[in-house]
Parts: sequence; structure tokens; C-alpha cells
Amino acid sequence: MKSILKITFISVFFVMFASCEKDSDSNFNDITGTYQGTITTDVAGKSDTKSSSDVEDSATAYVTKDGDQIKVRIQNEEVDMSIMMDVFRDNDDVKVCLTGNDFQAMYGRMPGNRGMNSGMNGNMDNANEWMQHLQDEHEQGDKHFGGFDMGESSFEYTFTYNGMEYHFEGFKQ
Repeated sequence: MKSILKITFISVFFVMFASCEKDSDSNFNDITGTYQGTITTDVAGKSDTKSSSDVEDSATAYVTKDGDQIKVRIQNEEVDMSIMMDVFRDNDDVKVCLTGNDFQAMYGRMPGNRGMNSGMNGNMDNANEWMQHLQDEHEQGDKHFGGFDMGESSFEYTFTYNGMEYHFEGFKQ
């Protein structure tokens, strides 16, 4: 009887682990790739509607998986910068947050250690990963700067480069 219970427990554990991994890989596959769009310096005038029109400030963002994080490289004729970010599901979309020293420089503290139930490691109780991240690692008033709109297949992010603030908006190619 104990053997059957052990086998059942181990089987359930492996199924839960495999489903978490599959979900995590699926999220990364959905957001990694090339995003063609624009960079603006009028951050206060960020558009609420996205358009794919070609303008002088065209830019490309390359999103790749790097361990449990993503690396985003945004470039055009004036800008060429890369940043590492954590990713979190937020209902149908994916939000991003700074990591390591960038997190510390922005918020004045190092990010805490997230538990198994947050981040792209999967969320076994189906709670919103983004809300869990905000609760675990942020304080009232902390700002965030973008993410992935999965319905639009788009990415937007506001960032500082050489002391100037920029806003990227683009669509997955």
C-alpha cells in the first residue's frame, strides 16, 4: 500500500513539474523574436493605440531567452542598448521588470527571492504572476515601464539611454 502511495505521489509531482516547465517555455516562445517599431522621445505623449506606420525613428527590438530571464536589445541609428528583464504573466499579457543592479538602481533595493509561485517558473495555484511579483518585490508607487500585449503581438518599453528617456513600441515580425 505504501508503494502505491509513493508511486502516486511521485507521478503527481512529475506531472506538476512538467506542466510548469511546458507553460514557462510556451511563454518564452510567445515573446521571443524580433519586434519592428518606433522609438520616441516624447514619453509623456505615449500613444494609447498602436500603429505600425514607418517613421524616421524606426527601431528594432530583439528579444531572446537568457536562462529564466529575457534579454532585450533595442537599436536604431541613435540607440543600441541591451537590458535583462524578468517576465511575469498578467492575465493574457506578459509584463517585464528590471533585474539585479538595474532593479537596485531604479528602486533603491535589491529584488527579493521569489518563491516557486511567481516568475516564469510557473504558477501552480494559477494566481496572477504579475500581482504576486508586485506584492513580493515592490512598494507602493514603484513604476514599471512596459511589457508584451499578446493579443496585439506587440512589445512596448520606456527606457533611459545616455541620460535621455525613450519609448519603444513595436510589433512581432
